[in-house]
Amino acid sequence: MTTANISLKVPFNEKDQAKALGARWNAELKQWYVPQGVEAAPFEKWFTNTLTPAVTKNTAKAVTQTAAHAQPSDDDMDAINAKLREAYELREVDEL
Repeated sequence: MTTANISLKVPFNEKDQAKALGARWNAELKQWYVPQGVEAAPFEKWFTNTLTPAVTKNTAKAVTQTAAHAQPSDDDMDAINAKLREAYELREVDEL
């Protein structure tokens, strides 16, 4: 169970799924969040690594530690490496 609201980045086409799990919409901040007292695990794919303003130090520390252990997938790393190679190759061509 969460002790503070956790911000979520929910794509529009997944909003009904998030809402069905218990997420709430903050119209002022224009973002979805996991309200206090709701289990956060089902929302992991939408975590933004930020908390809404009503945060305790313990909750912020727990979310930060969880985010620190997140590792990019192999597909993510391949995409990053491809972009770096592309940028480097373009740079070499410009220098010639």
